[in-house]
Amino acid sequence: MLIKSGRFTASVVFVAILTNGASAFPLYLPKSCPTAEWSSTATTFANKSEIRSRIEGIFIDNNNTVYVIEIHESQILIWHEDRIRPMIIKTVTDLSSISTVFIFNLDEIYISGVQERVVKWMPSTDAYVYVTNTGTECDYVFIDIGNFLYCSMPIQGRVAKRWLDGEMEMMTVAGTGKIGSAPDELQLPNGIFVDTNSDLYVADTLNKRIQRFSLDDRNGETVAGKGSSDITIVLNRPLSIILDSDKYLFISDNGNNRIVASGPNGFRCLIGCDGRGQQSHQLLLPVRITFDIYKNMFVINDRDQILKFDWQKDSCKNVPLLIAANYSSILTQNHTKFSRTIFHQSEYHYETIEVLVDENGFYILTANSSIDLYGQLYKHYFDILNPVHNLIAWHGKCCNKDQFRFTLELLTDTKYILVVTTYNPNMTGPFSVTVFGPNTVHLERTGMEQFVKSTYTSALTQDHGKYFPPSCHTTLGSYYEAIQINVNESGLYTILTSIENMDRGMTVYIYRHDFYALIPYGNLVPQDDICGMDNRAHIAFKFLAGMRYVLVVSTCTSLELGSFSVTLLGRNNVELRHINVSSAAHSRYSSELTTNSQQYDKDCNNEYYYYQTVQLIAPASAYYALSAGKSSSIDIHIYRNHFDPLNPYKNIIEVNRQSCSWSTEIKHTVHLQSSITYVLLIITSSRSLATSFSIDIYGPTNTTLEHFVDNSTYCYVGGPCNTQVRSIGLTLDDILRFEVKRHRSMHHQSLPIKIAGAFTVIMFIAGVVNSACSILTFQNVKSRAVGCGLYLLASSVTSLLTITMSTIKFWFVVVTHMDKSIRLSVLEGGCKSIEFLLKLFFYWDAWLNACVAVGRGMNVYKGVSFDKEKSKRYARWIIFILPIMIVGTIIHEPLYRHIFKRKVTHSLQETSKDSYTWCITSYPQSVEDYNRAILFIHLLGPFFANLLSSLFIIIGSARRRAEAQRQQSYRQHIREQWDEHKQLVISPMILLLLSTPRLIISLLSGCMEVSRHTWLYVCGYFISFTPSILVFVVFVLPSNSSRKIFKETFFRICKRQR
Repeated sequence: MLIKSGRFTASVVFVAILTNGASAFPLYLPKSCPTAEWSSTATTFANKSEIRSRIEGIFIDNNNTVYVIEIHESQILIWHEDRIRPMIIKTVTDLSSISTVFIFNLDEIYISGVQERVVKWMPSTDAYVYVTNTGTECDYVFIDIGNFLYCSMPIQGRVAKRWLDGEMEMMTVAGTGKIGSAPDELQLPNGIFVDTNSDLYVADTLNKRIQRFSLDDRNGETVAGKGSSDITIVLNRPLSIILDSDKYLFISDNGNNRIVASGPNGFRCLIGCDGRGQQSHQLLLPVRITFDIYKNMFVINDRDQILKFDWQKDSCKNVPLLIAANYSSILTQNHTKFSRTIFHQSEYHYETIEVLVDENGFYILTANSSIDLYGQLYKHYFDILNPVHNLIAWHGKCCNKDQFRFTLELLTDTKYILVVTTYNPNMTGPFSVTVFGPNTVHLERTGMEQFVKSTYTSALTQDHGKYFPPSCHTTLGSYYEAIQINVNESGLYTILTSIENMDRGMTVYIYRHDFYALIPYGNLVPQDDICGMDNRAHIAFKFLAGMRYVLVVSTCTSLELGSFSVTLLGRNNVELRHINVSSAAHSRYSSELTTNSQQYDKDCNNEYYYYQTVQLIAPASAYYALSAGKSSSIDIHIYRNHFDPLNPYKNIIEVNRQSCSWSTEIKHTVHLQSSITYVLLIITSSRSLATSFSIDIYGPTNTTLEHFVDNSTYCYVGGPCNTQVRSIGLTLDDILRFEVKRHRSMHHQSLPIKIAGAFTVIMFIAGVVNSACSILTFQNVKSRAVGCGLYLLASSVTSLLTITMSTIKFWFVVVTHMDKSIRLSVLEGGCKSIEFLLKLFFYWDAWLNACVAVGRGMNVYKGVSFDKEKSKRYARWIIFILPIMIVGTIIHEPLYRHIFKRKVTHSLQETSKDSYTWCITSYPQSVEDYNRAILFIHLLGPFFANLLSSLFIIIGSARRRAEAQRQQSYRQHIREQWDEHKQLVISPMILLLLSTPRLIISLLSGCMEVSRHTWLYVCGYFISFTPSILVFVVFVLPSNSSRKIFKETFFRICKRQR
């Protein structure tokens, strides 16, 4: 059944069946080793400037192509390997509940939506077909090796599947439809994974565990997290799960802001092991993980950023079995007890051992005892109140000789803490620790610090102020109380909270320096969401002496009241006192976007949006909050100093965008400097939409907002898709990019394309005739008596090559834009080679013409002393060297030219989509500067050579003769020189005039969009090639001797034919 109408929100999964019919697992599953590691610091694969809305799904296929779902923009971003910019595919109008991508290839795309159904999109036919009804929202999709489609349904607490090759309905395979924590129940199931044995793994998010369901078994086994039969790991809101080829788990532990993995020696932390944050070695609410074919790990961080962690190839090593250290001790009843999880009863005796190494390398830590041991290794320090913090590895098994065993890399500049405890509670006994490694290891027992307790008690009442906390838990706002914290000694402090008479608990937020209720994200310290943690909250934070901190206590539900207490544990007493929060200053700017407003091509598809620029000045350097209210018709962006519509990614400032699912309002928080003038860009969210708007800005002081129109732009060509090509480097791809009508014959093309096509054919015919006549003339020995004749013979050949390549270039651009069936390899090859060869022949021809002008000038200057043989010898070397030098100056161009492909389908109702395939050039800044300099040299060099040679032939010769023959005036000598050498002057002057239009267009002070001035650029482009078809006219016809040689050669050939 084909879909003819209707709109729905959707999650997307890409799928296709292998063409050979053989079964193969669709995902790339990395094969690692017990010591496998990934770089501790991330590189940003895609940031907020490239991803303009919330993302959920990421998939990497076996060609290393990265697919990412962008929700509010309703599009799929595709990065082919070694491509900086993504290809964009517009899908349906609304994909607000999109969750994941799953790809064999782009032949079949499955989309699930809130209308309780799954549809299949087939790009080859642009058709949508209903697949099945899900009965509820399908939040995560997976297709296994048997072609079963699985859907996780978080609202109903179950996972269902359907065979795609049959008519069976969706059947529940995990969960009962009832929210719970029993083995057969789920609570907000999220990520799912099905291995080659058809075992289903479910990230049971709110139950804080990973469940495994064997085929046809509805009772799950907890393989990680809360309630596992073996001691595994403490999870907090796990969101996604993936297995490697050895079936070890990789988990995005969202609430603990880390990526963890299992292995033969227990669990260990891979990424984000230093706590929550936005630095390159930290994670902030990781959502999804996946791997590329090189085993690099990709993480969706906070739904608006993709981080890449490189696999360390040298991490899989065999550790030398040399004993580096031994340690023995006894756990007794006098040893302190602790709990492995927060807020549970302390039942395990433990001893802490400091571990320091003398050499970076991989080490094995093992233990042996008559009792069952459990080991936990921490980086930097061990927080007894938060045993998950800084934890990098943990392991322990019952009844083994090596009762825990770690194999991992240790660094010399890092302190590690090994916590030796027992597998079972309340056990004591002797133990020994042995470390194997490449060099000496120092093991020393450490004692636990004594904590000083500082307590603050109060109650939230209706007299307290209200604000909307960053967590989005409250729809009507929450009462809050602000507490100033002053510490006397810098160090790590633990914050504990408790409440009375509150249903869902309380939450706390830490702010540095200042707090404003209307700027909830300004100065906010990143931290975990602690709502839902029973009745107590626990935060470990490093406070600095001398800095002002504000602790904001609020509730997890709207307008809740009750008593609370806050306790700080640390090295010293802490001052806690209530403060009254200052009100934020409010500034408002109101205006409207009309059909007379400025426009620019926001999405790089020749569709223009209205926008307005507002100058924003902040008197004080601080955080400010911006909001357009509940209007969803406009978007807001902020630029530093200048906004260029032809390069909208330049100067843009990263802004913290916040929105909650229960509100259409989007708030923006940004730190502004008083010394910088900012440009506030207000743009319509829909094309050609006129609307009124109001922008509210809150901050410590009022801001200055003033509308202004800035028409100054830098000379970019190609718009936001190709911001690195300047007008001096204009190519035919840039000129005709939006002029050629896709999938239309030449008969249906626009008038400029038809005229340009006709001119191309005429110029090619004229060029062939011109080159043939020129070659006939200059192949004669008489014409090559001096070096100029050799230059002209070579120029006759390069002119033919130039006009041939320009003809090929034009029809290649036109045909590849008209016909979408051309293979990508053909497009890529033509993109890289044709323009390169065209420039080579064009520059070669231009420099040869310049050499002719210089040679003639030298001939006139030398007079009777001119050495013809030497000029011929020099000419041969120059003709040989010129192409080598030209290639050396432009060899970088093919390296930075590539195909950019974009597909757009605007809605389900459309049965066709626009397909854009462009050949673009993207230079780094240093290469761009070099390229611009080279282009000027090749353009201005021949220009000035012709100009100066023409002036020298007339003026220089006349001045020398005037000095020798004083009976005539200088003007008379110039007239005589003109009559004598005019045939030598006409040719460089004509070439000079023909190159002038291209030079003028390249040096225009303003910047004009190519698509709106096509005639100007087309004319300038074709005029620049006219010297290649005028060699005969310029160099033969003005010269009596050359005309005579041509006639003799022509008649001699005609006689031979008779």
